[in-house]
Amino acid sequence: MKFTGNYVMQYLSFALLLGGVAFYVGWSIAYGDWNDIGLYSVSVILILFGILGVVLSHFKIKQEELEIS
Repeated sequence: MKFTGNYVMQYLSFALLLGGVAFYVGWSIAYGDWNDIGLYSVSVILILFGILGVVLSHFKIKQEELEIS
C-alpha cells in the first residue's frame, strides 16, 4: 500500500464527518436546543462534505490499486 494524497483526503474527510456530528451534539447539549435551523445548516454541510469526501477518495484509492496491479 502506497501512501498518497487520497489517503490524506480520506482521513481529513472522515475528520470533517466526525467534526460535524460532534459539533451538532456538543452545541445541542451545551445550549439545550436540538431543533435550531442554524445548527442544522452548519452540521449538514460538514457531514455531507465528510461523507462525499470519504466515498470519493475511497473510489480513487481503489482505482489506483487496480491501475497498479
